[in-house]
Amino acid sequence: MRKFRLFGTLIKRSGAEKVLGGFVAVYLVGALLTMLCEPGINTYGDALWFLWAVSITVGLGDFTAVTVVGRGVTILCSLYAVITTAIITGVIVDYFHEVRELQLNASLTEFLDRLEHLPELDKDELESISKRIKELRSK
Repeated sequence: MRKFRLFGTLIKRSGAEKVLGGFVAVYLVGALLTMLCEPGINTYGDALWFLWAVSITVGLGDFTAVTVVGRGVTILCSLYAVITTAIITGVIVDYFHEVRELQLNASLTEFLDRLEHLPELDKDELESISKRIKELRSK
């Protein structure tokens, strides 16, 4: 649950929720315009499917835009999808970096707690600490 909150925080911190909200709005309005303007796309579901195929840059070819408005919407949605994908990719990379930092900090805190009680440790625990230090230095 903590990792989901971290991901949400990163999305908010980066401003990606505005980009995602904008993408959804452009996508839904674009589908409506596409349905109204394109003669070969008769239902809202077909328009959503068409823009989905365009937004993931596959363009399956079962529907095509032939009007100026439809082509404009297609271009807008495909560009917005590329930008959104780039931003979300950056947020995901940042998320994994933050998770790794949290893991390293927790490990370091645990290690420092053990060092703080060094005089109280037995020989096996001291050897474990020595082994861990050697592992860290080899990385």
